[in-house]
Amino acid sequence: MVTTANDTRMSKLPTNSSKLDKWQLVIVLTLSLGAALICVGTPGIGFDEAATWWAARLEWPDLVRLLGNQDRNFGPYYAVMHIWMEVSDSLWWLRLPSAVGGALAVTATAGLARQMFGARTAWIAALLLVSAYSWVRFSQEVRPYSWSLAIATFATWAFITLAERRSRRLIAIYLILMVLLPITHLFAAMAAGVQLVYALVTRKRELALLAVGGALPSLVAAVLVIGQIKQVSWLSVVTPLEALRELVGQSKAIWYVPIALAACVGLAAYRWLQRGRSTGPAEVALFISWWAGPPFLLWIASVTVTPVYSARYVFWTLPAMILPAALLISRMLDLPKLRIPVLLTVACLMVLALPGQVSARAPNGHVWAPQVLTSVIIDQSRPGDALVDPGFLALTVKYHLNDHHLPEPLVERTAQLEGKFVDQQVPLEQQAERLKNYERLWVLDEIISERPLPVGFCRRDSWESDFAIARLTLAGRCD
Repeated sequence: MVTTANDTRMSKLPTNSSKLDKWQLVIVLTLSLGAALICVGTPGIGFDEAATWWAARLEWPDLVRLLGNQDRNFGPYYAVMHIWMEVSDSLWWLRLPSAVGGALAVTATAGLARQMFGARTAWIAALLLVSAYSWVRFSQEVRPYSWSLAIATFATWAFITLAERRSRRLIAIYLILMVLLPITHLFAAMAAGVQLVYALVTRKRELALLAVGGALPSLVAAVLVIGQIKQVSWLSVVTPLEALRELVGQSKAIWYVPIALAACVGLAAYRWLQRGRSTGPAEVALFISWWAGPPFLLWIASVTVTPVYSARYVFWTLPAMILPAALLISRMLDLPKLRIPVLLTVACLMVLALPGQVSARAPNGHVWAPQVLTSVIIDQSRPGDALVDPGFLALTVKYHLNDHHLPEPLVERTAQLEGKFVDQQVPLEQQAERLKNYERLWVLDEIISERPLPVGFCRRDSWESDFAIARLTLAGRCD
């Protein structure tokens, strides 16, 4: 992408910070990794984290059986985590790869901003991304979403660079990134479509063909996992307003709304400033298609084919909003009368984002705090007790139970043998026979399910998790 001398002069920091600019990406990587590691080991494993832990701890044959039924797309990720867990399964260790992915995502965003708009915009873009609640959340979750953000951004950076200069090495890097991208999440492969839009607007046939080539690994991955579309059957069809509300809520409205407004103004201002430049429309098309295209396409698919919309599936689109917003802030800092108000506004935004940063790192930062209910079981259980946990909540509690084993008499076939994440329970008519030797049960269930206790048992005490998600009931024989 061509940058005029005036653009470069407007974008860069003062001369006395040039040494800082030279090491900019290294500094961004170091600081963002430090931010991602703050409270990374906070207890409270989330649902998806527990699924990763459970799948990755399986023996290879059992993992293959699981992938035959569910999560085939995540197979390489589970395999890597299986090896990673040979060292430890402590939460901080399990979350470390995601933290690295989050730091690389910030670095990629800053690098792309630096190439397109200069060093100062890169600093601002890095700051905005690190302050997002969603960035903290997914940088501290045992899932590959932070890597989808990083790889999609690096791939787009490489693609934009190829628009300026051809390089076999860079083409190879781009294609490798596009092979890795669907492994992090299949829907992140829509980045190839964004790159294709950019190539078509610039009218560069070679780039368009490269974008099509970059999409091929994702098409292969889609064919391999198409039979498992049922694994997202728990999702529901959402209205456009609900989809937008979920997307905004993922990064907290108090942060997302002002950044989105700044991005819209930034795009409009940039298009006006770049009028007459051949690449101007392509850059605007890049950001609009990257930001708005994937959520819209997922919603369309949910309405017309099957429910697939979830805001975290398009987490990788975040840089498309942040970069134009950072550009606008950078340009406004060039106006002496606006410099102080803009700095104060950015400072206020960072302060307003702090509660989200804190909550993401809290013990209930991953939806709820299963370790609280688990501590009750560990402290109050006694020999002869049994555990009843027929739902997906079981994995989160089992992680925190660790070596504190309780028999599960209502399990007919374990999830490991079923090749699934949830155990198969015995039929209702067989429960009494299975429970005849037990006087007390620890029953874990979702609050909204209102599932009755096993026949012959009555509630002795109960505890509820944060956000009214799970209920733990101590049940004993009815008098």
